[in-house]
Amino acid sequence: MTIKHALLALLAESSGHGYELKKRYDEAIGLLWPLQQAQVYNNLRQLEQEGLVQLDARVVQTHLPDQKRYRLTEAGEQALAAWTAEPAPISRKLKDDFYLKLTVLAAVVKDRQQLAELLWQQRAVNLHYLRDLERTLREAEQANDAVAASLLEGAILHAEADLAWLDRCEVRLLAIGALNGGPR
Repeated sequence: MTIKHALLALLAESSGHGYELKKRYDEAIGLLWPLQQAQVYNNLRQLEQEGLVQLDARVVQTHLPDQKRYRLTEAGEQALAAWTAEPAPISRKLKDDFYLKLTVLAAVVKDRQQLAELLWQQRAVNLHYLRDLERTLREAEQANDAVAASLLEGAILHAEADLAWLDRCEVRLLAIGALNGGPR
């Protein structure tokens, strides 16, 4: 997801100014994807330059910058519709820092002890992440936030799969003779 698409969706509901959009964003999405106020204004400027939103009204305020209310343009509606209609690409990439470390230790350095330590350290990181996700899921369920709960369940399943994969790496890569030439 890009922030600009979330802002387009919020503006599809109703026009709004930056502070108001940030508040609506936080209520709908903020638990899972935090956003800074400056990001709202930067993205609104970019969306305006791209012709996806336009200034709807300007409210002059004493001792504060003018409040700019934006609304979605027809091009913005089309961009939002196109974005929501297409499936998201798979985000897991083999060019990942952990994957590179695993490959270097298993295929270049060929150090079983270092590789075993890396796998255990990564397992600890993943378990901590899984606990955080489970805690956040309980909070979402207590708040009756079905969307957040569903997304968190997906993240939990991915985290559990990563832990299972680490177990399989340990079995496959630490087996006697598995490090291209045997144990070191």
